[in-house]
Amino acid sequence: MLSEKDTIVACSSPPGRGAISLVRMSGDKALSIIQKITKNKLKKQISVVKFPLNDDLIEKCVLTIFRAPNSYTGEDIVEISTHGNPYIVEKVIKKCLDSGAKIAKPGEFTLRAFLNNKLSLDQSEAVKEVINANSKASLKAAQNSLEGGLRVKISEVQDKLRETRVLVETLIDFSDEDVNVYIEDVVSKINDFKHFFASFSEDMKAYSSISNDVKVVVIGPPNSGKSTLINAIIGKKVSIVNEKQGTTRDVVTASCLIDGIRFVFNDTAGIRKTSNKIEKEGINLSKKALKSADMVIYLADKENDFVKLPISKNKKNIFVLNKIDLTSKKAPVGGFAISAKTKKNLKLLKKALAHNFLKIDQEELLSVNIRHIDLIKRAHKNIALISPGLVSSNLELVAENLRNCDELLGKIYDPISSDDMLGKIFNKFCIGK
Repeated sequence: MLSEKDTIVACSSPPGRGAISLVRMSGDKALSIIQKITKNKLKKQISVVKFPLNDDLIEKCVLTIFRAPNSYTGEDIVEISTHGNPYIVEKVIKKCLDSGAKIAKPGEFTLRAFLNNKLSLDQSEAVKEVINANSKASLKAAQNSLEGGLRVKISEVQDKLRETRVLVETLIDFSDEDVNVYIEDVVSKINDFKHFFASFSEDMKAYSSISNDVKVVVIGPPNSGKSTLINAIIGKKVSIVNEKQGTTRDVVTASCLIDGIRFVFNDTAGIRKTSNKIEKEGINLSKKALKSADMVIYLADKENDFVKLPISKNKKNIFVLNKIDLTSKKAPVGGFAISAKTKKNLKLLKKALAHNFLKIDQEELLSVNIRHIDLIKRAHKNIALISPGLVSSNLELVAENLRNCDELLGKIYDPISSDDMLGKIFNKFCIGK
């Protein structure tokens, strides 16, 4: 994976036909290769040159030169803008390969930016998220991380953690009598940090959902209006609506943007006792969908139906009474009373979806991926292991757990490099980035 000495080349614009295609070349030999091909001295940063595709074909293209270290990769870069014809792009790349370049692997340009200290690892990962963002919120999150926002957030946690580390590691060198005086102080600091870390961890999970779409499951008894509600929120018919109970058997998925956030809704089978094997399977699928949800809308047309539903205490839950067009109903405490059929109060519910899920300003959003969440979970486990009893009996082990937590958080932006780990991360990028 790590081939810094090679000069690499690839098409960095989308494949297919278009007005313009861009071929990028990076490495120590990038300038000499393009000079050899075009017979141009490249005195200007931007120039129009004739690029020989073969003996009888010439392509007029624009060359843009970025000299090291002032480039994306930190190396000399040549960007070749051609007409957007796949045949031309193929010939330009082949000419570069014949002149000493090697084809770039997925993510290799960004990998070089990381290896040459142009980007930290979290910023490098944010590049991919900027490209793949499918909502305003996920794009804003990726841009904030690309600007270094995630590292700043992690550093705030580490600064607070290190206050406790300094105290614990100082006390290890004291006599037992001296230590006892400060034990309560250590316990208090660790408890404060546990609460702080728990809040931080929840924020990171929310950021992760924004980056990967917010999963909303609608749960309720048969004929409570789940399909009608999702159709109303999405703005088109995606689920079958029928008065007959048990119409929805599979989990039906549809998505839409609300306040710049992409929500993916899962319409589920009505929850009730049944002897029908197919309906039972649908209900089991509903319960599985509930486990993977970021948010749950519990929908019923009678308030006492809520107690019959499998309420998940670890989710962000919204309780909604439906069919207020038929009878006068008050909203449940902290919930909503709506008519999915007439769309009464639907705007309030949609607004609550965005606000209830994300209780911070979107300007503060960050791009968080599975690797980050895994490291944060592991760090959290180290903190959870520190009990008041452990503080009293073994400060060395307390110090080790704090140090492990610190190191795990640091790996988010500054990992111990290994070809295998970097390969797994950057192979997820597209070729040419």
